[in-house]
Amino acid sequence: MTATEVYYDPYDYSIDADPYPVWKRLRDEAPLYHNERLGFYALSRYDDVLAGLLDSETFVSSHGITLEMIGDEPIGIPMMIMMDPPTHTRLRKLVNRAFTPKAIDRLTDRIHAICADLLDPLVGAGPFDFTKQYAGLIPPTVILALVGFPDGFAEEFREEVDSTMHLDADVDPTRLGPPKRVLVDTAGEIDSVVFSMLPDLIKARRAQPEDDLISALVHSEIDDDEGHGRTLTVDEIVGFVQLISLAGSETVVRLLGFSAVELARNPDQLQILVDEPGVIPNAVEETLRYDAPSPIQGRWVARDVEVHGTVIPRGSKLALLNASADRDERHFPDPDRFLVRRDIDRHLAFGYGTHFCIGAALARLEGRIGLEELIRRFPRWEVDEDNLQRIHTSTVRGYTSVPLTPLG
Repeated sequence: MTATEVYYDPYDYSIDADPYPVWKRLRDEAPLYHNERLGFYALSRYDDVLAGLLDSETFVSSHGITLEMIGDEPIGIPMMIMMDPPTHTRLRKLVNRAFTPKAIDRLTDRIHAICADLLDPLVGAGPFDFTKQYAGLIPPTVILALVGFPDGFAEEFREEVDSTMHLDADVDPTRLGPPKRVLVDTAGEIDSVVFSMLPDLIKARRAQPEDDLISALVHSEIDDDEGHGRTLTVDEIVGFVQLISLAGSETVVRLLGFSAVELARNPDQLQILVDEPGVIPNAVEETLRYDAPSPIQGRWVARDVEVHGTVIPRGSKLALLNASADRDERHFPDPDRFLVRRDIDRHLAFGYGTHFCIGAALARLEGRIGLEELIRRFPRWEVDEDNLQRIHTSTVRGYTSVPLTPLG
């Protein structure tokens, strides 16, 4: 593309701060975009992204799910998010048992208690950091307990995740390759205080199961390719736990951060939630639509495929811009307005199809309760926009620091 045409670089801090104007230009001017320098294609319209998410045979995940990770060969990391059917289907059925409606509902009282314990000391104490003192601690506390880790590691885990995912401003994305640091790598080396406990926890749950995900995984069987039952390997269990712990903490902290900022920017919408708390679940959906925590889904193209009159060659990297899709005026009226009463038929913040977020129901529950408890104590607030701090990655957007001052 020429210099006068739209340019999109997911690693560019200036674009990442507010990618929506660029994404709108992509939807209007280059619905199939090709970045020759970084070597990827991108789809940005709602219908195109939805179709891409649903076609897991053409747009596959086993070669990696971030642009810098995707290569010609399967990635080889035993994580469900980087698997394709039928292996993905078998493993997902197993993990679904931990995320049944009954299992999620059992967490309701605990999430309320976690939020109350975090917020009550902040009442009357003046300004605080919404992310570091509240939103960033809820999801790791919940998900680590659900998985089976001991208490007391939420803050350390939050710091490990942010450090792992963050990309520096001067990084050369053409030379990134696999993630600069992974918590559990393909050789089984564990570079994490939290995840280093896994081998001992797995061994302990084999001997004495408890009511947690590790126990469920250790004592479950899946069918292999020949239909024979087998237990999960340690690597598979580690992969499951890493995926669920990372995804379960990332989505909610970014969701709540976006909620706090957008409600401060739109006090009329916050007042609706104060007056009508029953609207809060829909406000969670609107926040997910308006600012998706995971806005880009990377795929490897498994066959030549024509889109908008251009052939994407087999072996290409493709970015499915689901956050752009959720601002597509072809699907959502007045998409750039944040409206907590918006009638939303379907958004793509959690993906769709084969890799629809397995923890979506839990994320929604945490988001709802997190906002309910916040608004109950602080019905009005303002945010110091000049001192907002973001995490910068190729696949996650959100705030690492949200300075918040309660009002009145």
